[in-house]
Amino acid sequence: MVTLAAAVAGAGSAIAKQSAPELSLRAFRYYRAEGNQTRVTAFAEIPLSGMTPTSSDPGGQLSYKVRVKVSDSTGLALYENNWTNHARADLKAAGASAMEVVEFSLAPGRFRLDVTVEDSVSGQQMASSVDLVGYPGPPGASDLMLSPAMRPVTGSDTLPKPGERQWGNTWVTTATRLRLTPLRARAFYLLEAYADSDEPGTMSVSVSDTSGKALIKTPATPVQVAAGGSILKGQLDLTGLPAGTYRLTLSLTAGGKTEERSDDLVMADFQEAMNREAVRLAAERETDAGYFGQMNEAQLDSAYAPLIYQGQRDELSVYKSGLSLAAKREFMTQFWQKRDPTPGTARNEAREAFYQLIAFANKNYREGGRKTGAGWNTDRGRVYLRHQGEAEEKLDRVAAGKAPPYQVWRYATGKREFYIFADLSGVGGYKLMHSNDLKETSQPGWRDVMGNDALTDISRYLNIDFFRMDQ
Repeated sequence: MVTLAAAVAGAGSAIAKQSAPELSLRAFRYYRAEGNQTRVTAFAEIPLSGMTPTSSDPGGQLSYKVRVKVSDSTGLALYENNWTNHARADLKAAGASAMEVVEFSLAPGRFRLDVTVEDSVSGQQMASSVDLVGYPGPPGASDLMLSPAMRPVTGSDTLPKPGERQWGNTWVTTATRLRLTPLRARAFYLLEAYADSDEPGTMSVSVSDTSGKALIKTPATPVQVAAGGSILKGQLDLTGLPAGTYRLTLSLTAGGKTEERSDDLVMADFQEAMNREAVRLAAERETDAGYFGQMNEAQLDSAYAPLIYQGQRDELSVYKSGLSLAAKREFMTQFWQKRDPTPGTARNEAREAFYQLIAFANKNYREGGRKTGAGWNTDRGRVYLRHQGEAEEKLDRVAAGKAPPYQVWRYATGKREFYIFADLSGVGGYKLMHSNDLKETSQPGWRDVMGNDALTDISRYLNIDFFRMDQ
């Protein structure tokens, strides 16, 4: 039975240079002793640049149908499957790809995998095929898989990121062809090794150019292949490798036998790398994990601080319990994912709107003087955030006579709450003096501080006689 999973690959990983987009297909084979079967995991990388959005709405989507067929050497279809999937429309302009993952098993023999992708709007099709051989018996090793990133699966990290698959205790970022850049020059590799009994051995890696000349070769390092099989993995820093196509070869010696597995990789030039990195970061930042994943600890703490307007005290207290940097990022990601109004999309409109409010408050309501602070944490910033926007009506006066500079905000909807702020410092440190908002506290003696002229002005503006109000 064919199983599948889909995830949007990193933006910019398949920026099309050709006039017509092409479907990239790659299959990796692994041996399973049960039933003498070859397990196949195939990746189909679908360029979104050639697809037509379902609508002109900026929040629209791309839609496509995937058809998969596996045939034997006579052309007989052993199984077929098809499904429809979607991607965000903005990824088309970003030059991104969608990654479809297909898994199935083969008996010994020769087979063919055909994948066709059809744009649901335009009807344009892309197709690709790959020939496969089911292992006649236990091989020494599986096919070699190259990846731009691998990370361990931990007890607190049980969910894959977009484009990841799990192999044993490792999250692997999927790729049909490893594309490195001067900014991301680390090649990760993985294969399964098979043995009837525990076998000590050695493993080394080499990188050669298109002429076959070896440019890099690592020393042989000890490995242990367990009875039944082991997953062997590692990484190689290729910083400084000129732009071009190369071949990475892994050599495994165990039980008196040597197995070699190879795969090609591409190193992009610097300018192409910069362009792709900018697109990738922009697309990644739209997700909650990407938004907080690019922050250092100080930035995370700054993003956490104003959550007093969003979360409950017991919920927020976890962040202050000595979390690591990675745990803080996970806390912030989970906090906002719980509040995502559109959980099926990469964007979290609630998070975006909140931090846009924070940015506005920091820019416009920051206090002056020696003790400067974040604008969201001032009296004006607090009122602005509670109402999720500026007041519809404002009165703004400079200092005159006894009266300090003051502002009156009046929200015209709802309970028609008003707020009177005064800059007692003279350098922009506006404090809340009085309000009809029951959640706020008025300053004692605020009328005397403002003076008769200001009270008369404010009374006319709000149509309230502050001279006759109870003290």
